[in-house]
Amino acid sequence: MSDSDTVSQPSPPTSSITRERPFCRHFFAPCNAVERKIYLKALVGGCFLIILAIFAVFPIYWGALWKTPERALNGWVIDFDGGMVGQVVAGHLASASSATKVALTAVPSVNFPGGPNDLANAVVEQHTWVAVAINPGTSERLQASYLNPNTTYNGAGAITMYAAEARNENA
Repeated sequence: MSDSDTVSQPSPPTSSITRERPFCRHFFAPCNAVERKIYLKALVGGCFLIILAIFAVFPIYWGALWKTPERALNGWVIDFDGGMVGQVVAGHLASASSATKVALTAVPSVNFPGGPNDLANAVVEQHTWVAVAINPGTSERLQASYLNPNTTYNGAGAITMYAAEARNENA
């Protein structure tokens, strides 16, 4: 090749497409009509299918739950205290349970020689749904706090409730 032969570089093609700033169009821009139609068709179709699934599946679920629990669930009230507080609380809970969905019955504490730990184990082993334990020494601690006012007395430890929530009520 000689110096007189020059290789010409191709010039970039001219196009009529002009570059726009990003995000300069809005949803209802006329140039977005095709994309908007596809998007709305997918959105409305998806919503319709979700609504259809809700009306097809949820009535079966709600129908299964319309009358639960079928009967009163059994529960125990155990007086580990043996004092006045234990007798009053156990008596009131056992008599008031007829109007609720849990039928509480008084069970003697001699059935649980290990105390509240044995009771908690009985609930875990599914012998009952609910157990209310009046803890040992409740009456004595309450009476002592009346005779000698004590700001550190905590009545939250007087009664303990154990419940099994992950059971089928027909079991």
